[in-house]
Amino acid sequence: MDLLELCRMLEIQNEVQEKLIEFEKEIDLNAIKQVTEQMKHKESWESGLRDLKNILAPDEDGLKILTCQLQCVCDVYDEYIKLGISKKIFIDTMKFFTRFLQDYKDRNGSYGYIWSWWAVRQISMVEYRIGVLEYEMRVENDKNLIDIHIPADADMERSSLRESYLQAKEFFEKYYPEFSRADMVCSSWLLAPSLKNVLPENSRILKFQNAFEIQDMDEDSLGFMDWVYGSRDIPIEELPENTSLQRRLKPYLRNNGKIEWTTGKLVSNPFCES
Repeated sequence: MDLLELCRMLEIQNEVQEKLIEFEKEIDLNAIKQVTEQMKHKESWESGLRDLKNILAPDEDGLKILTCQLQCVCDVYDEYIKLGISKKIFIDTMKFFTRFLQDYKDRNGSYGYIWSWWAVRQISMVEYRIGVLEYEMRVENDKNLIDIHIPADADMERSSLRESYLQAKEFFEKYYPEFSRADMVCSSWLLAPSLKNVLPENSRILKFQNAFEIQDMDEDSLGFMDWVYGSRDIPIEELPENTSLQRRLKPYLRNNGKIEWTTGKLVSNPFCES
């Protein structure tokens, strides 16, 4: 698969596609292959990204490094095929790039890419989107774990969550059996207990919380601001009120309310009918 074919498959925005094809011609990808290969292995993520950024500088909008990462994704597609992982899972997983390019454009008025530090998970095939949720394999203290990530466009209906969970269980049993019995955990503002003070009882977010046992909380985290308001540096009185969640949160925050960054363990068979 070549870069243009990949861009079309992932529905990368046309304006971005044009720039990526230009950079593909300018960058000697063979000369830096040893560096880009580092992004395919977790132990060398950090060094690979650092060296690549130094080589590509200046890269103010991040589209040079995006070009290199998408070239890696072309190689990853071949690995998916070898393993027998479906094209749908590949596309759903790699549309991470498309989604965050659009998010940057919506927030800043032009396309930019600032998520190279996270995309190494998709490139190294430790994170997959299966249905509405993303699942990342990792090892902590010699114990296999699966981190659940909630994409911004995820449908939080119980039926969609249930389908994702069941598909993920089948996926790991088939392709990564060593993770088939791993605990699934989630670290997110969406699990914050204080959201009960803000959201209605029938909130899908609160129903999502019911599937987790809380393990840890950071009460002073401002991480939720990045996801709800786009920045943690906006004064409270200037917070936007474009969504119902933004409108509900603003008076709560004005009264010194906090939204904890919370880690929880998924309970057994969480989204499934007993």
